[in-house]
Amino acid sequence: MPPPLKCMKTHLSQFDFLPQQRIFRVDFDPSTFCSDDLLWLPHHDKLSNAVTKRKAEHLAGRIAAREALRFHGITDYVPGIGLHREPCWPPGFTGSITHSGNIALATVMVDSPLMPVGIGIDYEEIITPAVAQNIYGGIIDSAERERLTASPFPFHYALTLAFSAKESLFKALFRHVGRYFDFSAVAISKIDDEQLTLTLNHALGPYRKDNKFKVIWRSNAAQLITLIRLG
Repeated sequence: MPPPLKCMKTHLSQFDFLPQQRIFRVDFDPSTFCSDDLLWLPHHDKLSNAVTKRKAEHLAGRIAAREALRFHGITDYVPGIGLHREPCWPPGFTGSITHSGNIALATVMVDSPLMPVGIGIDYEEIITPAVAQNIYGGIIDSAERERLTASPFPFHYALTLAFSAKESLFKALFRHVGRYFDFSAVAISKIDDEQLTLTLNHALGPYRKDNKFKVIWRSNAAQLITLIRLG
């Protein structure tokens, strides 16, 4: 069960995205958030200057992350905030957090010293057609635009999927790359009803140019979720 907060209303649920990947979901009402709720976080002082919406989102994400860790036997651990604002996971584990609107998701996997393990999850509202036409240049290049236009999906839907997939890849790779990289570092090379393939345009950390990553995705009429699991 989620922790007893003073004000903010939350509801915890869970589902399997892959046979071995449990996702924890927190539905929350940001309008019920109050400042004392933030005291549940050990690192609450780092959010003192954030706007209320950001505080509520962060709190819901950390509740989901704590429950994801509990599923793996790690009790009462709340991931802190790293130097690059990334979640700090306990030794032996890594995970990913995402939120959009009044929903936060988190998932965790066991780390490995033998291979570059990582996981990235992203949850997005479907971009409207008008917005898609205004912002696609910051997400995809001309070749990717042709690929998305030729896909079986409306362009605004395919663009949302591309954006979300690249966000998931960033989260999965960041712990190994150790620096920020933008959407131009990777290209959509294949897209179908269940998977999307991303290909690196240049080397990143231990990953070489042309390395490929499979993105699993699920959606409904209004939102979609992408997930990348390395290792």
